[in-house]
Amino acid sequence: MLILTTSLAIGGLLFAAWKDNQQRRKIVSFKLPEKQQHSLVNLKTATPTKTDILKNEAEATHYQRLSLVALGLTGVGAIFYSPLTLLGIPLLAYNYFHYLKKSHHVIFKQKKPVLGIFEWLLVTGVLVLGKYLAAAVLFTMFFTARKLIIKTERSTHTDLNNIFGSLPKKVWKLREHLEIEVPLNTLQTNDIMVVRAGEMIAADGKILAGEGTIDQCMLTGEAQPVEKSQEDKVFASTMLLSGWLHIQVEKQGEETVTGQIVEVLKKTADFKSHIQSRGEAIVEKGAGISMLAMATALPLIGATHALALAGSGFGYQMRIVAPLTVLNYLRIASSHGILVKDGRALEKLAEVDTIIFDKTGTLTEKIPQVECIIVCNGFTEKKLLQYAVTAEQRQKHPIAQALCQAAAQQNLRSFPLKNSDYEVGYGIRVSFADPEAGSKVQTILLGSERFMESAKINIPNDIKSVQIECAEKGHSLIYIALENQHLIGVIELRPSLRKNAKEVATALRQQGMTLYIISGDQQKPTQQLAQTLGIENYHAETLPEDKAKIVENLQKQGRKVCFIGDGINDAVALQKSDVAISLHGAATIATDTAEIVLIKPDLAYLPYLKQMANDLNNRINSGTMLNTASAISCVTGILIFGMGVSGAVFLYYSTLGVNIANAMLPIMREKKAHSHFPGS
Repeated sequence: MLILTTSLAIGGLLFAAWKDNQQRRKIVSFKLPEKQQHSLVNLKTATPTKTDILKNEAEATHYQRLSLVALGLTGVGAIFYSPLTLLGIPLLAYNYFHYLKKSHHVIFKQKKPVLGIFEWLLVTGVLVLGKYLAAAVLFTMFFTARKLIIKTERSTHTDLNNIFGSLPKKVWKLREHLEIEVPLNTLQTNDIMVVRAGEMIAADGKILAGEGTIDQCMLTGEAQPVEKSQEDKVFASTMLLSGWLHIQVEKQGEETVTGQIVEVLKKTADFKSHIQSRGEAIVEKGAGISMLAMATALPLIGATHALALAGSGFGYQMRIVAPLTVLNYLRIASSHGILVKDGRALEKLAEVDTIIFDKTGTLTEKIPQVECIIVCNGFTEKKLLQYAVTAEQRQKHPIAQALCQAAAQQNLRSFPLKNSDYEVGYGIRVSFADPEAGSKVQTILLGSERFMESAKINIPNDIKSVQIECAEKGHSLIYIALENQHLIGVIELRPSLRKNAKEVATALRQQGMTLYIISGDQQKPTQQLAQTLGIENYHAETLPEDKAKIVENLQKQGRKVCFIGDGINDAVALQKSDVAISLHGAATIATDTAEIVLIKPDLAYLPYLKQMANDLNNRINSGTMLNTASAISCVTGILIFGMGVSGAVFLYYSTLGVNIANAMLPIMREKKAHSHFPGS
């Protein structure tokens, strides 16, 4: 029996090497089209696709089932009827060949010889010593844990990819002035795609004709829809809310912005290359310690007990527990639209003690609020607001929404428009009949000071004084005038705080965070915002290049800094910080320097994200402690009570089961407490 199992071990290693070589030869000999040959070098390092994950899960399930059958046969054989053990040996051999292939991959592909050799020695030693029940337990737990990790990885992929919804299977295409419905996958570059209100845009392109309002919040993080017309760019997975568009297709499928985002999302769950850093370090040290202990003990206590000593598994459980724990937290984050591009960011976030907010677009909403209405030339405030909302009733930009909200609060209705003319960068000219003025057709101008000057509208000195005051406060003015006549008033708009901003600042302080505000605005509005939020530290009139210097100065003081910005304008500061969080949305995720991106720009996620990072750190620490306690117990049992290989394996995998349950606990709790998370 000893000769049989020894031959099995040697043959298995040779078989694994041969299979790996055959697989490599298949890849090299496969002829790709010329356009794809340049990407051949990336085949081995490519992130697994959903198909790859499903294939790996099916493989793990296959070997898990065989291991369970072998466990049943060897278990019954060990207790009741020994010949049944012989029936389990071929199954163990089959699993052994596959296990050796994995060890070969660890040694030669991942360049971790200590870890790979340790795994090979442990499994081979158990089989050579004829501990078939222990081997069956080992294989069963190994493949069960592997299946669990792959399943969690698949769930994370699914949660991330579902953020954007699915594209339509068919689209309308313009061909020789006729609209025909065609399958999406037949769409080609330069085709003209027709999109109407309520439909999703299925490809990236340029507008040739038409205009409309597009909701692209999930891509850009913009709170409000945007208006687009001829020559503007549009993106796949965005929704046309109103109007119609003829779009010339420029990119489709994986080439679109959404397609590039999905590729980044796949890498988010690629834990093997990013988020095992801490767990792998523990594992490799543990494997080295175990091998050293086995080599030292071999001449003193014999091969059986030396192998049992190696099976004590100092730190080895973390090879399974660490990635499983982090993947579960990534899954929780992704299910709420929080994209963690590098899992190490969660670990670093646990160490953060200082958070810097970029004011504009981070602490303030995109939609401003009406501060006050100043009238002139005999108009009332209500009439001025009614005229303003009439002019903006078909617009969806932030200023229009602010005016509509103010009018709705006073139950003011807009008048039906006769015509309108929008001048980009200036304002809008509209005509309408005012029933309260004898149905006289009024033509008004609404827009910036520059728009008034271009229309030869005189601006009174008192309004100019208001403009100066607004600039000091960081507010803006909207001018309204009767065409070819005079100014009838202005509406002052002020930035509004993001929802829950004050509560979030309080929650972060309670978590021990020191908070800072950085703003390019003047001193007074920045100071007022800081006082409103209860934040003592702020920097006003800060240039973009100076933001990074502030981060560096805090780091020199020994602080761990998290910078929260828009992901683009604050690129240098984001790179310099220990952890970077962007509220910019996903459109720039492929180039965004932030490691964490909030698809829904809601500040309420920040305390939860910080708590999640703390919980992750504590859970990995508790997993390491449990593994260490198990290893110490195992060593004690071997050296004092003479425990053998089987006892060591059973003790190790019993505590591994507890450790896996500990790693899975967050996702189980999340399912029960989902409704308590913001945005749920």
